[in-house]
Amino acid sequence: MAILILKALVDIPLPAYLFISSCFIYLFGNIVVNHLHAVFSSRADQKATGPISSKLDLAERGNLQRDESLSYEEVFQLEKRAFFSRTWLFVCHQSRFLKIGDYHTFDIAGISFFAVLGKDSRIRAFHNVCRHRAYTVVRKSCGNSTRFSCKYHGWQYDDEGSLVKAPKFDESPGFNDEENGLFEVKLILTREGLIFVNFDASTMKLPFNDVKSHINLGNSVWIESFETTSAANWKDIANEFSKQAHSSQSKFPWLRGLRKIKQHELLGPLSTIKELSDGLWCTITLLPRSFSEVMIRCDLYGKEGHKIPEYAVEKCKNGLRTEMSTFASREVSNDMPRSYFSYKCGGRTIDLFAILSQHQRSERLSKKRLQPAIRVTGAGFIDTEAADLCDVLDGAVAPPTLEQCSKVSSWRRTVDW
Repeated sequence: MAILILKALVDIPLPAYLFISSCFIYLFGNIVVNHLHAVFSSRADQKATGPISSKLDLAERGNLQRDESLSYEEVFQLEKRAFFSRTWLFVCHQSRFLKIGDYHTFDIAGISFFAVLGKDSRIRAFHNVCRHRAYTVVRKSCGNSTRFSCKYHGWQYDDEGSLVKAPKFDESPGFNDEENGLFEVKLILTREGLIFVNFDASTMKLPFNDVKSHINLGNSVWIESFETTSAANWKDIANEFSKQAHSSQSKFPWLRGLRKIKQHELLGPLSTIKELSDGLWCTITLLPRSFSEVMIRCDLYGKEGHKIPEYAVEKCKNGLRTEMSTFASREVSNDMPRSYFSYKCGGRTIDLFAILSQHQRSERLSKKRLQPAIRVTGAGFIDTEAADLCDVLDGAVAPPTLEQCSKVSSWRRTVDW
């Protein structure tokens, strides 16, 4: 019997051998590679101090874990200063902005901002803070307008962030409305229509880690959004995003042509994008609120002109809601705020511990907290006469003359995130 089988195998032509071998590799290769990867990774983890080895100095990687003097809230505030304020963060897809004046508000770790499609068809982002007394300008989560007014004293801004109306102040000699526009947030729109923002106030020109999506976004349309809140630390769910994206990557890219593989990729540290079905995809984004609370937002998109059966959309929506409920109800480890976190971006590994440790050292050397997102209103010294005018508008004291308020534009005021 064995001789007959060997003789039959010898008679099989070479193309058939190649076809059979490819089938075996396609069916079992990914399983074997994943198993070997898990074995070697676990051995490497036993030698490293953290769950993931990223070729960093071990003392540096373990610094925050051993620093028990920091409370959970202090760790979160450090993440806010060192990481959220200086990292490119995914916001949404450009299809959320269809008409001139469409806007959406966002809040990431207490940093409030909004994005709007201007009359020049350009999407811009601004801190959602009035330049007068730091009150919220846009209060709705979304809408359509090319003018935005602060309800406190009526300061009004256009879709480019310029101040167009300042009651009482615009009558004051020396008041410069060009110096009192909204603070712009750096925004980048990728070729795939993905929108990223960066809150670093040092410059409007920052390097952007090239985030490319292999999902064919095409001319996509927004279908629906839904969100939930989880009583967990944001790193707990972000680590799950990384695991899912990593496990979905094929170890044999050259075999993708044999079978349609649904893509699942990271969009920075807080977001993931995945293909649900042909012409249907979604993004899931984390919006941290505190060290123990994070909002999870899901945006569902479809390819424009591609008819997707309603039952297929509902099936995907139910699956996403179940997945988000799983995230929201997951058990949280006791020391999750100090847990390790890293992610892949632009072909390199970004290590949160290294970033926080470096920022801590910089703060120790400067002997003060370094807050990259902090903004200063005005360019001169503190103008007490401007505060007097504010009190008058509030009805607190008798009105001063306009000459007394001639230096309003030099009123220095910090907006501390």
